Amino acid sequence: MESDLTLAQRFVTVVLNLSLAILVGASAAHVWLRSARSAWGIGLVPRLRKVLVFAVAAAAMAYVAVLWLEAASMAEVPVSEAFPAVRSVITATHYGLAWMIGAAALLVVSFTLRTRNGVRPSAAAPLIRAAALGVLLYARSMVSHAGAAGDFTWSVLVDWVHLVLVSLWVGEVIVAGLVTLRSPPEWESKNRGECARFITSLSTSATVALVGIFITGVLSAWRGLGSFENVLGNPYGTTLLIKVGLVLCAAALGGLNRFVVMPKLLAQLRKPKPEGGANGKFALILQLEAVILVAVLIAAAVLSSTSPPTAS
Repeated sequence: MESDLTLAQRFVTVVLNLSLAILVGASAAHVWLRSARSAWGIGLVPRLRKVLVFAVAAAAMAYVAVLWLEAASMAEVPVSEAFPAVRSVITATHYGLAWMIGAAALLVVSFTLRTRNGVRPSAAAPLIRAAALGVLLYARSMVSHAGAAGDFTWSVLVDWVHLVLVSLWVGEVIVAGLVTLRSPPEWESKNRGECARFITSLSTSATVALVGIFITGVLSAWRGLGSFENVLGNPYGTTLLIKVGLVLCAAALGGLNRFVVMPKLLAQLRKPKPEGGANGKFALILQLEAVILVAVLIAAAVLSSTSPPTAS
């Protein structure tokens, strides 16, 4: 049976990864709608900013909790007595160095969301935020299984790209399903056109991310397994198969939206009068996909705390 500390580490890892994914997804949606001219698009911008602020706060709390629990695990002390170990981890370990890099990046992300006297952030804010999120996710890869041979290796690079693409896919699906596309736009020409462009951007981004996830996922899985014989008969291989199965289910739902529902929805948005319910179907499938992708993050958290066969 897993220890309480291990379960707690996995839980906060899921919260952290989910928060980072929402940050990435909301940032992408914010960029797509930053120059919005319709009432629909303009109305979504402040909502997306609230999502970004909430995700930053959740990520910050989870990031501190991850460090605290890791320190308790390293020092083999109760969580309530881990403060001295936290200081030691930060100042004297590779994990602490990577954590500090990520913390600095997260602080930069939070600064990009600041406003002064109601003035919107500068045009450079999205680019700075994207770079900071990239650094933060790289810091996470540095302390993953891929970082065992060093911080600047092909394994870490592949793991980082995989993490970035997974965060983009998960985040944009959740944000679209629960925020941007949850309600249909008012049936006015500008609203419909902007919504159609947003959906097209979402679909293209998700497709590119999924292709990249497949390629980097195969490379990462091979690094962890080492051979086909290790796919079965060990906790790492079993968890990996569960994760792959969940990803395939989510991809199938995404394909249903992309090739069946989306063409009808785009055609509906181009008509002068509303008809049909394609928008509701599109959002519902996104929400179902989001639930499965959260399960993917849970499987990924278990995988990250399970030793791969190649480590033994």
